Amino acid sequence: MHGRRSAYYIVGEGVCHEPDLLSGGHGCPVGGAPGAPAGASFRFGRMFPLPPRRMTSGEWFELSEGLLRLGLCMNDPVKYCKQEPGPPPPLSDIPAGYTYLGQFIAHEITFDNTQGLPNVEPDPENIRSPSLDLDSIYGAGPGDEQSRRFYEDEAPARLKVSRTARVEDFPLWFEFNNDLHRDQEGKALTGDPRNDENLAVAQTAVAFIRFHNAVVERLKLSHYDEDDLFECARKHVVRHFQWIILYDYLPRIVDAGVLDCVLKHGPKWFEVGCKEGLFMPLEFSAAAFRLGHSMVRQDYEWNTYHSTERADKKPAQLKELFEQTARNGFIGKAGHPPVLPSEWVIDWRRFYQFPQYQTGTNYPPAQTGVNMAARIDTLFDMRLDEVPFDHENLPPEKRAITVRNLLRGFALGLPTGEEVAGCIGETPLRHEEVARGPHRGVLSTRAFKGKTPLWYYILKEAELNGGSRLGPVGSRIVAETFVGLIKNSCYSILNEPRWYPKYTRRDPGTASARFEMADLIDFAGGVNPVAKM
Repeated sequence: MHGRRSAYYIVGEGVCHEPDLLSGGHGCPVGGAPGAPAGASFRFGRMFPLPPRRMTSGEWFELSEGLLRLGLCMNDPVKYCKQEPGPPPPLSDIPAGYTYLGQFIAHEITFDNTQGLPNVEPDPENIRSPSLDLDSIYGAGPGDEQSRRFYEDEAPARLKVSRTARVEDFPLWFEFNNDLHRDQEGKALTGDPRNDENLAVAQTAVAFIRFHNAVVERLKLSHYDEDDLFECARKHVVRHFQWIILYDYLPRIVDAGVLDCVLKHGPKWFEVGCKEGLFMPLEFSAAAFRLGHSMVRQDYEWNTYHSTERADKKPAQLKELFEQTARNGFIGKAGHPPVLPSEWVIDWRRFYQFPQYQTGTNYPPAQTGVNMAARIDTLFDMRLDEVPFDHENLPPEKRAITVRNLLRGFALGLPTGEEVAGCIGETPLRHEEVARGPHRGVLSTRAFKGKTPLWYYILKEAELNGGSRLGPVGSRIVAETFVGLIKNSCYSILNEPRWYPKYTRRDPGTASARFEMADLIDFAGGVNPVAKM
């Protein structure tokens, strides 16, 4: 769910090619490989100084086949592990909106607008580093020729959104400013086209665009000069975004003690001397931050018209969220409008927790309550292999995101979970703990015993921790990466300790103000547009 990258520039190693998942490639050789295709222009690196795992050809084959079996079993334990069908998996205590906020963040920090490199190894000095500056919605800004189309013609400080399409034979005769800006064919015109991958992440991107526009209007009241208005608004928005990551998103998914330690003392393993040396840790991008895949549900109480709130309706299915896009679905295709139908605008009350007293919300809680994300664990309910997605060229057994994640980690030479645990001073999980559950058979083979793939290990840590927070290894990688990235942002709130959000709410009976994702959506004025019919 993080794009189609197949080549990586790894600091200290050079360019390496992720092997085709259908071939017998051996991963990325240390020292790189010549001939980097377009798309290798993003800087990756390794967080932990662990030596690469050396294997014979027989061991390599055994491990790659084992990863395939493990991934299939994770994706469908009934079919591939001969498990009896069980009850619906339990849910986490994390509101489901954070699943897709996480995907939006993942797109933001891996956004790469330098895809036009020639088919030669790029100059390391020109390799793009990760950032948390929201260029995934801003592009290069309104002054850039290619990005100018994202901005309103008469008010270039504001970003464009598209109005939704009225729906025939449906009790929804309204249009809402709640879709990504699209061209006449329905293609999303936004900084990162991956934000049109599914409807939940697309609506999250719209929320940030609407928040930016609301900030622009607020700044106009302060008589900001028109020439400075965009940059001033962007600085405000990015800093509120960073605040949400540090003080709303991360506390919901990582261990509180680990996060507090990293915020107080800074990263220990992801140490970067200067912004120019910043890179994206592979342990984060190819393992730890793929936690969101396990949080995805098969259906959601989406809004009044796609929920069990009405006897004649049903929840929105995951497949439908992919269908309501242009990138993977029907928007702009024959017989379908080039914008989102109005009946599919999200009701954010069902994805985040909004205080009833919150100024400007004025909506009672949804009758069906808040969707909670699936647990962070090794038991998947995603079945991405059954939804429209970019995997047409793969055989069915290679389409599962679980298989692809495991093979990608192998190709990139990621360390095992036990190795990382030992490196950071944590007692590794015992084999009996790792192998507990339906995957015991494959995990008890020689290839995996004491050598658990990092992504699986991180999910298992969380599973043993109740499924609502990452364990020590996952928490350390995720917390250090975000603190390091934010500290090296040109808008960094960590470098200005006195900075505080401007658009906060104050809970009754408390002295402290708060700013969370629910507050951003409320300030942007789009909590539940369909309720205004």
